[in-house]
Amino acid sequence: MPKTPPTTGHLSRLYFELAQIGANSAGEKLPWNFDPSCKEELLAIACDMSRYDPRLVDIVVEYFVRSWEDTNPAALRRYYKEMDCPQTVAVIMEFFVTAVTDNEAVYFAQYLTLGLTSVPTQFYFHDLYAIGGKLAKRASEEGLYEYKKWGFLACERPVVNAQNKEASGTFDNIARRNILNRILTEKSEISLNDYLSALKFSISRQQALLDIKAAGLTKKGDAGRSVKWKLAA
Repeated sequence: MPKTPPTTGHLSRLYFELAQIGANSAGEKLPWNFDPSCKEELLAIACDMSRYDPRLVDIVVEYFVRSWEDTNPAALRRYYKEMDCPQTVAVIMEFFVTAVTDNEAVYFAQYLTLGLTSVPTQFYFHDLYAIGGKLAKRASEEGLYEYKKWGFLACERPVVNAQNKEASGTFDNIARRNILNRILTEKSEISLNDYLSALKFSISRQQALLDIKAAGLTKKGDAGRSVKWKLAA
């Protein structure tokens, strides 16, 4: 398992190896320090390395959505003790279950997360956000539930379907309120669509309207797309 940050060459080789098991990735067969004995060990390596490359979260989540039945969960769990952070598997599974409807797939995810506990609060991705920068602030205040459940901070929504580019990720009440506050500092008046767009259209219009009303915003306009909302005077 990786104990030091992977090089660009290591990541390219990992992309290559993932493609060999059917993942939607492409890389080069460059030298690296690993010799995975099975698909499950390769997936464990990929989960660990996902903290250095957001694209890996996309690749691994999308792979599980398509091929979870081909993975031995007990074999994957055996590598937890060797992983730098097995909670990365739990994060992957949180996104996975948002994209599946089969109960057996949900049980698969539950088995892989059984016994894992959340980590002390930290950014999911290493060296992605400048400390004190805008992206770090956004990850801290607007992080997705799927990361936060396991102690991580991040707001990158992985693509769970490579064909239609469907992304997954849930903004909880706190994140949604912070997002609403942010866009209200950027615009004196907002439309319902402004709020939905900031949330990547991840909630219903009804929920968005409830959020806006709960925040105490006042309505300007009569009906339809001309309606705007602003902070009460």
